[in-house]
Amino acid sequence: MSEFNPEGSGAPPEPAPTVVRRAPPFRVITVTSNKGGVGKSTIAANLAVYARALREDLPVVVMSFDDQFLPERMFRLGGNPPGPTVVDVMRDGDFGSGIRLGQFGVGYVPSSLDVGEYKRELTSPFKLRRILERSGWEGLVIIDTKSDLEILTQNAIAASDLAVIVVADSVSLAEAEKVYALLDAWGRPHEHSRILLSLVDLRVKYREGEHRDVLALLISEIRRRGYPLLETFISRSPKIESLYTNPEGRARSVLHAARESLVQRQLKHLADDLLRTLDRLPALPDLPSEATLPQPAAHEGPAEPAPLETPAPRPAELRRSDEIPLEERHLLSVDELLGTDDRIDTPDFRQ
Repeated sequence: MSEFNPEGSGAPPEPAPTVVRRAPPFRVITVTSNKGGVGKSTIAANLAVYARALREDLPVVVMSFDDQFLPERMFRLGGNPPGPTVVDVMRDGDFGSGIRLGQFGVGYVPSSLDVGEYKRELTSPFKLRRILERSGWEGLVIIDTKSDLEILTQNAIAASDLAVIVVADSVSLAEAEKVYALLDAWGRPHEHSRILLSLVDLRVKYREGEHRDVLALLISEIRRRGYPLLETFISRSPKIESLYTNPEGRARSVLHAARESLVQRQLKHLADDLLRTLDRLPALPDLPSEATLPQPAAHEGPAEPAPLETPAPRPAELRRSDEIPLEERHLLSVDELLGTDDRIDTPDFRQ
């Protein structure tokens, strides 16, 4: 029996309406690495400062699932009253109640020493995203994670429109594979992530091989794996490390305390790139049902780095990165360092 057609037998049935998922009024950047010592907390806190400086009308809130209290050290004002912490926000489901106005116009949610205890209570990796969706808050949330891939870190990644995965060496690159495995398990497109190379020291040289410094070697391996890579990188700098040790116990922002530094220019470029990327990214797909990867073991050590493949020879007319003066290399993007024949072989999401 044919279907009833109210327009008559000759008219085709109307197509099903297209459902367009609108972007929420908030966007989330999560800075993560399940290897410690790569600079992610410094990047997250300073990224909040730069985002607020670049877009003064954009509310920015930073929160951390680490227990190093960097947001308080950088943003706390003397008159800030005690209030709900990140753990209270997660338990009560009230994001707005935890926000404190801080220095430079950046809001922050106070950190907590109870994150370890709370991880044993939490079962869903999607709770934070649902809290944010219900909050009605508008603006940018920047989340710093602990150096693991446990349930709170999974919440931060699942909540993010853009996950910035910080890589400093071959071990942290191997650990990044676990983050991508998690994104794949959730059906999250890789365009919602970027690799950021951090603490890069271009003085590190190798005696043999086509790529003779650490930056070129890591870029080659990231390109081989097909991971989206940010065009800027963050250099290692004793000057920046010194901003977090002073008699007052405060953390100084790079923008205000190291204006003439190379890292200041790199962070400004990074913040601008991330904000523009967020503007172009589509809304996140609907959250999956409570599907997760098996939980990493509590005391699991870092992954063994995969052997780095020897790249194919490059045309003789192109300079290797070690042939470019050191001061010039720091100011080039990763694509420019590789040369036009060796650009990052991933989709260009910056169109």
